[in-house]
Amino acid sequence: MIYLLFLFSGISGLIYQVIWVREFGNVFGNTIHSASLVVAVFMLGLGTGSYLVGSWADRRYAAQPDSLLRAYGYVELVIAFLGLVVAASLPHLGTLSALVSTYSRESSGWYALSATSYLARGAAAVVLLTPITILMGGTLTLLVRHLVRQDLQLGGWRIALLYAVNTAGAALGCALTDFVLVPAYGLFETQLFAVFFNVVAGVGALLLAGRTAPPVVQDSTSTRRRRRASEAVTPVPDRAVPADRDAAAVAWTGIALVLTGVAAMGMEILWFRHFTILLGGFRAVFSLLLTVILVGIGVGSLAGGAACRRTGMPAVWFMVAQALFVVTTLLGFAIADVRTIDEVINRLGGSEVQAAGANVAGPWAEIWFNATPMLTEVVVPALLMGFSFPLANAVIQRTEQLVGRRAGMLYLANTAGALVGSLVAGFILLPMLGLQLSATILMTIALLAVVPLYLATRVPSPEPRTPSPGSRATIAFVTSLLV
Repeated sequence: MIYLLFLFSGISGLIYQVIWVREFGNVFGNTIHSASLVVAVFMLGLGTGSYLVGSWADRRYAAQPDSLLRAYGYVELVIAFLGLVVAASLPHLGTLSALVSTYSRESSGWYALSATSYLARGAAAVVLLTPITILMGGTLTLLVRHLVRQDLQLGGWRIALLYAVNTAGAALGCALTDFVLVPAYGLFETQLFAVFFNVVAGVGALLLAGRTAPPVVQDSTSTRRRRRASEAVTPVPDRAVPADRDAAAVAWTGIALVLTGVAAMGMEILWFRHFTILLGGFRAVFSLLLTVILVGIGVGSLAGGAACRRTGMPAVWFMVAQALFVVTTLLGFAIADVRTIDEVINRLGGSEVQAAGANVAGPWAEIWFNATPMLTEVVVPALLMGFSFPLANAVIQRTEQLVGRRAGMLYLANTAGALVGSLVAGFILLPMLGLQLSATILMTIALLAVVPLYLATRVPSPEPRTPSPGSRATIAFVTSLLV
């Protein structure tokens, strides 16, 4: 039930994001600058919230370990309230934009919006969206802290499953928004659907918190008290990694996630530009591409978590996934051929198009036509992108008292890298270097992530796990391919 509730949370999050990009674009201009501003605020809020709430969740867990699911429920309800506030405020952005806008005359004689007006509009987005996005980012680390508890060996799988479920919800929310909800109900009413999903997640979590026992921990209250008392006397386990070496592993893994975030989000920008050139249709292409990427990331998260669970070697799988991500991404660009699309268009240019438009299959045929090249080029790289976050957590989650803080730190590192990748790809690489050279630079950055991952593996695990002979053979084979 917890995973189902987090699926609803993922649906609402992407509904909000897609609607906010549209609303701010309608007022501030449908440009890459407006979209980048909203995405930047959204991602920074998620990353910051995941770290701040994760740190708070660790302290809360030490005092009241059974209260985090209830806290998650309250956070979802506050997100629902703030979602209503934002939905009610967005229709008035036009008036606000006019009040803060001034124009200056350029040497060409045209009047242009002043720099202070751009800053004021950006400040409006920050003030309006920051509180809700911080809370949205905190939902992940709250549930991570609630589910992992002291079972660190199984914690990597639970984090992977949480991340996958939330990403699947995000993919569903993205598809529903542009293809179902907005055409049928409009922008404001679509945001009410997102509010509804938040309310369902919040109320459901509160009901579960009152009716179910906490996961993993099956002992009695008196036993938990005795255990916490003993942990207060000897908080460091006998086989713990020294603090300075453990901190080094955390830092190297965070750097690796920054690099993977830069490469992944940069490639999303490049893929978007690539498919708009091939297919046209800004809105349909953007929604389809984002849906395909999110589905791939969700499946990849499950695959990465399963690989780590079977072999106990997350850093190796992370490095292998990065290498394969580089290979499959460049291969996808190499096999892209606009002539294939032209042949389909020419083949459907006559009576077949009219027949398709005359029945219900017409819109779905168009969606499938646009999605086919994306499935060929993007699915496998997106799946490999999904390995990053759960495997990074499996590398460094070694201390029960720091699960929430470390999960939040990794999420912040990944979102910060994604923000940098989005801005650099959209404003520097593409305008100056074009698609091919930009992809080469981003793939070089992705490959460089292997270096800090290797350095992180130099810190021994406090509880090393011996892989099975079959797992060792598989890893040896894949590692040889990497070399």
